[in-house]
Amino acid sequence: MIKIAYAFHPFPANCKPSCDATLPASPSWHYPVPTSSVAPLTNAKIQSTTIYVNSIPYTVIRLLGEGLHSRVYAAYDPRTGQSVAIKVVQNVDSNDSHEYSKIFFKEIRYLTKLQPHNPYVIRVFNHEYDKNSQTGKIVMETGHDFRFMLPLQAPPNKKKMTNAQIKYYWYQMVEAVALLHRHGIVHSDIKPENFIMTHGGQLRIIDLGLSFRLSHTQQSVLRPFAGTPEYMPPEVCQIQNGQYSRQGRASDIWALGVLLFEMIFGYRPFEHVQDNYDKMSYIARLAQNPIIPPITNNNLRDALQQCLQINPIHRPSAEQLLQHPFFSN
Repeated sequence: MIKIAYAFHPFPANCKPSCDATLPASPSWHYPVPTSSVAPLTNAKIQSTTIYVNSIPYTVIRLLGEGLHSRVYAAYDPRTGQSVAIKVVQNVDSNDSHEYSKIFFKEIRYLTKLQPHNPYVIRVFNHEYDKNSQTGKIVMETGHDFRFMLPLQAPPNKKKMTNAQIKYYWYQMVEAVALLHRHGIVHSDIKPENFIMTHGGQLRIIDLGLSFRLSHTQQSVLRPFAGTPEYMPPEVCQIQNGQYSRQGRASDIWALGVLLFEMIFGYRPFEHVQDNYDKMSYIARLAQNPIIPPITNNNLRDALQQCLQINPIHRPSAEQLLQHPFFSN
């Protein structure tokens, strides 16, 4: 069974960036979040609901989205007026409660460890776990789902991203992944939905539910298969014993390459294969590197080609990508 990482869709609100670190000025462009792309459920308003986290009340505005064991709400702190997103994980009477409890604690542990290293990781303001009800809550900052920034999701009259725009956003994504890798963490589910843009124009990486530790002496490990098929590299799609696959830092690099491809062209490399299982089988059997359509910028093309190497050993590290000529000037 494919485990798709749950990604919430933050909402635009009036809040200040939650980090003192600065980045270059954002390119002067913006793709508005299309309201038609939000399902009725995720836009449902909730009247007079309060969620308490460590005895602090948060007023809920609406439900943003839900997964099998979790929901994410748009809310605000009435004491300060700060807009937040609250992820509530409930495992009551669930056969997978132990597994999801471990995932919750792991995500909290990783996020807490990475907080001092912003601006690349989602800010966490509050969290708690109620053992009696098996309910976990995480209070986080809000922003725009990066999925809606891509040309594929933009209004038809909008132009595709320029090289400057691609450079600005992809650099932050590579920095975020490099930060995780420096701390021995593999994200394992890099995709547009797992980045949000703050209201200050900075990107944050989110959802570490599928992430795992990997020592710097290891290239990869065999672990239970999980992720999002469109962004999986060949080695992850090559399932062993029905449920395991080889995963490592290079898997994140491939996913960054697919994301870069999508930013450039407005579609993903293997969209012609519709079914997820067929797509995984197709990627697993790749005999050569994906064909790259024409790109006028040679450095951009080279960066993309390096990420989409079918042999994970041939892919650059995130640190090496940060030194790529595409990011010069």
